Amino acid sequence: MFRSDAIESLFPEVETAAFESPEMLPDAPLFPEEQAFIGNAVVGRRAEFATGRACARAAIEALGLTAGSIPVGNGRMPDWPEGITAAITHTRREGREYVAAVAAKTDGSFGIGLDAEVIQTLKDGVRTMIVTEAEQSEIDALDPGLHNEAVIRVFSAKEAFYKAQYALTSSWVGFGDMALTGLSGAATTLVPTGSLAVLKQLSLPVDYHQILSNGLVVSGVTVRRS
Repeated sequence: MFRSDAIESLFPEVETAAFESPEMLPDAPLFPEEQAFIGNAVVGRRAEFATGRACARAAIEALGLTAGSIPVGNGRMPDWPEGITAAITHTRREGREYVAAVAAKTDGSFGIGLDAEVIQTLKDGVRTMIVTEAEQSEIDALDPGLHNEAVIRVFSAKEAFYKAQYALTSSWVGFGDMALTGLSGAATTLVPTGSLAVLKQLSLPVDYHQILSNGLVVSGVTVRRS
């Protein structure tokens, strides 16, 4: 586990601390209430959970704060300490293991989201659920060799957005409620596709930032209240 300048660069609007691990840390310590939540899970899920909490605590401590228990709250999302906005991501696909977390001090006016995904081919049904018609048009204009990567970029950015907005709204937002522009290299922006009421609480559109490295897409999003 190590501090990640690359992930911190995904949040140019705010000061963050981020840590990542290229492998699972199954023996990372957990607080009693965390252990109570995950104790009956399979070994792999417990390793993801423990590694994510270890990265998150390291990030919080790097901000100069004391990192304690991070229980599971509403919506099965981490219940972050007062004054902290943060996100955890983990993936175990295509033989890859990767876990990361990012944290920032906040006055409640903004939230941050982080997501990492392995570049892979998604089933048509899953792809249709994630990608809007406008996004598909942008993808179709790309070189065919970039299509899978572009779909994962869409998926990852929307996952990061969901985490960031949830920190402010505690509400569900679907894949079709936001759309990416800039898949061909222009301005990288997430825009609302309709009039979902919860989105009116947020300052939109928002920029998204991504790193593509070693078969991974890592996305960062900062969302502010309107």
